[in-house]
Amino acid sequence: MICCLEASPHQEVNMTKVIDIEDRLRLEQKKKAKVDKAKKTEAVRKVVQCTRCLARCAKCGVQFDTNEMYKRYPGPYRLCAFCQEEYQDFLRITEQGLESPFYWHNREWVALWQIWVDYQKAVKAYGESPEFIDLIREVEMDR
Repeated sequence: MICCLEASPHQEVNMTKVIDIEDRLRLEQKKKAKVDKAKKTEAVRKVVQCTRCLARCAKCGVQFDTNEMYKRYPGPYRLCAFCQEEYQDFLRITEQGLESPFYWHNREWVALWQIWVDYQKAVKAYGESPEFIDLIREVEMDR
């Protein structure tokens, strides 16, 4: 036990003023565990819920109408009509070597799309990694 009062050897210590260090440590550990759990839950939520949201375009984030939300989309990404056209043009340029009819679809535009595609692949790989799957299981067990 640790006394929270500085007492001289001749003074009596009121026991109500004594703090049990073990209880305090347990409380601190509980607080830390709660914060850690919140961080883990948020990490899972962002990857699972936000990056793969069915209600929004994967590229620009525009919200789909309800009837668009459940339709099948060509290709690996859920894109709005505008982004889907842009993606198709990106594929024509990169896979078929064709030129875009739009002057603004330059090297930088292609690089932008390539980086976005690479990012999507990285998010998918992370979401399928053994460590992330372990994190999902851990968060699910804590529920």
